[in-house]
Parts: sequence; structure tokens; C-alpha cells
Amino acid sequence: MEIYGKEEDRAKWALHYAQVKANINQPKRTHKVTVSGKNKQGKPYSYDYKYADLADIDKAVMDGIKKATDKEGNVTFSYFFDIQTTNTAVAVQTLLVDSSGFTVKTNKIIFQNGKAYDAQATASLISYAKRYSLSGAFGIAADDDNDVQDQKTIYEPKILTKQELENYQVYYNGVQANLYDLYQEARDGIKDAQDWFKESHTPEDAQAIHQVAQIFKKKHKKTDTSKTKEKQAVLDKIQQAKKDPFEDKKMVSDADSTVDRLF
Repeated sequence: MEIYGKEEDRAKWALHYAQVKANINQPKRTHKVTVSGKNKQGKPYSYDYKYADLADIDKAVMDGIKKATDKEGNVTFSYFFDIQTTNTAVAVQTLLVDSSGFTVKTNKIIFQNGKAYDAQATASLISYAKRYSLSGAFGIAADDDNDVQDQKTIYEPKILTKQELENYQVYYNGVQANLYDLYQEARDGIKDAQDWFKESHTPEDAQAIHQVAQIFKKKHKKTDTSKTKEKQAVLDKIQQAKKDPFEDKKMVSDADSTVDRLF
């Protein structure tokens, strides 16, 4: 979450946001979809659930906004979207704007886009991301909370190859970045990079992050082991240097030799 504006306007923002939210009526779930498939045990399932689409949610929010006005009848609060698209993903954030100018930007909703070449499919994905972002911003329950949905197959991201990891791109501050480089920046102490890893991520990104972390951990362990060996080698050389170089050439008297043999 990002915040913009003067600190003295934060209270106004909070008040107006609360007024809008209090005036929002949960939208009716007028759309229905059937979901079917197989769970992890191979057992088939099928169920229906209803949901409110983006237009329904937008109407509910705008109705709440229209009711939250100042003494002159002016609207005091609004919102708009920040949309980012690449050839692999779609990201949407909702900006909650107060009349004072104080603005709160929600966390990113990111969906992988496997059909970036298809304009219609990309537009649908953007609408889907908007729906999730706007619902979360104003606490709207846009879907049925149906226990039968627990039967859905749990999505398990695939294990990425070394080549895929080296080329893996993520969204970072509105642009694409190489995950390897970003992880190194976080290890080097760059706060923005560290903060990015603390955010929520898509299952695919989370899997890639986990694998990259393991690779760095192994590299770090090898480096530590190598440094330990180098340090030990230096210590051995120091100890060797302290020895008397003529120790093995010392003459042993016959008397000493005779005494030694007694023991």
C-alpha cells in the first residue's frame, strides 16, 4: 500500500472513506457460473456459484460515493485504477482519492497473462483484476462464500528450470525486472527490493522466489565453506612459519639418545 499527500489530511481521508464505505450496499450477485473438474484425489466435482461483476461493484461504490458529500453537496471521495500490462502479466491497483488530495494506493492485484497477443482476452483479464482490486478496496463480497468451493483443485505452480529462473521477470515499481537481480539487490540491503519481497505474490512468482532463494542459499553456503578452508590454510601457514626451520636437523647427543631409549 502506498500513501500520497499531507499528513494533516490523513484524518479527512479516513473520515470520508468511512462515510463512503458505510453507504455502500453489497451488490446483488446477478451472474452465475458452473465450475467442474477433478480434485487432487481424482474425484470429480461440479458446483454453481453467483457473483457480482465489475459493473455491479462499480455501481455499488459510486452510489456510496454520491451519498458521502460535504455541506455544499460536493462529493468528497472517489477512486480510479492504475493499470499495468506486459506480454506476461496484468497488474491493477485502486487509488482511493480524497477531496483534500490525500490518496491511498492499494497493493497490486497481478494475474499472469498467457494470451497477451489476444486483445479481447487481455481486456477480460484487466476487468477481472479491476473487480478483485475494487472489491478489496471497499470490502465488498463479490462472490458466494460457498463451502463446496473447497473441493476445487489446489493450484500447484510448476517447478521452474534453471534457464527459466535466470530469465524470470516480475513487476517491480511498475516495470519488469529480472528476479535474480532483484533478489541480489534485496540481499545487498536495498530497501525497495526488500519491501517488494514482503508483498503478496502470485503463486507463480512465489514459486520462482522460493527457488531463487534456495539457489542463493546454496551459493552462500559454498562461499562460507570456501572462506573457512581459505582461513584454515592461512592459519596453517602461520603455524608452519612459527616452527624452527632447523628443528629436523638438530643433533641428538648419544647421551640423550640413550636416555630416550630407556623410555
